[in-house]
Amino acid sequence: MDTSEFLQRVLPAEGKYCAWTNTGRGRRQRFFDTIDELVQEVQERNRLEQNTFFAISTYVDDSSRKKINVKATKVIALDIDCGPDKPFPNYKQGLRAFAKFAAKLKLPNPLIVKSGNGAHVYWVLDRALPRGEWAALAHAMKDAAATEKLEIDAGPTANPALVLRPVGTHNWKDADNPKPVEVLLDAPPTTVDALK
Repeated sequence: MDTSEFLQRVLPAEGKYCAWTNTGRGRRQRFFDTIDELVQEVQERNRLEQNTFFAISTYVDDSSRKKINVKATKVIALDIDCGPDKPFPNYKQGLRAFAKFAAKLKLPNPLIVKSGNGAHVYWVLDRALPRGEWAALAHAMKDAAATEKLEIDAGPTANPALVLRPVGTHNWKDADNPKPVEVLLDAPPTTVDALK
C-alpha cells in the first residue's frame, strides 16, 4: 500500500488536511485542500529525510490543528510505543499484547502499520464521524485498553488532533538507519456499530 492509497483509506473525504513535520530546524505545519496535496507534502518531506506526520482528522479551516477545529475523523487509532525505554522492547512484543487484547474484546480486525520502532493500529470506520460521536468511541477504546492493561500511548487515543506517521515514509530518528513506515496487516473498514 502506498502513501496515497493509505491516506485515501484513513482520512475523511471532506475538510482541510494537515501535515506536521519536524524539519530538524523547527516544526512545520501545513494545511491542504486535497489528499493529493497532502501526499505530495509528506513525500517531499520524507525525501528531505525529515520526520513527517499526518493529522488523523480533517479540519473546518486552516486556522489550527486544535480539537475545536476538527471537522471529522474516520479512524480509531492506538499508538503502541516500542523500544528500549518503552512499554515493549520491540513491535512484535507490542503486537502480541495487542492481539490478546483484541481477541479478548472480540474486536474487528484492524489495519496495522509498523511505524519504525512501534506500531499504529487503525480501525478504519465505514463513515467519518463528527468530533462528539468520535470522542465517545475513542474514549471507550482508551478505557478498554486501560481496563485490560494494554500499555499504549493513551493520551493520543482520544485526541482527534493526533498526528501519526504515514505509510510510505520513514522514521528518521536514527538518520543512519531510517526505518520504513509500512503496512503489516491490512483489513477492510469496520462499521461504527461493530466497533461499539
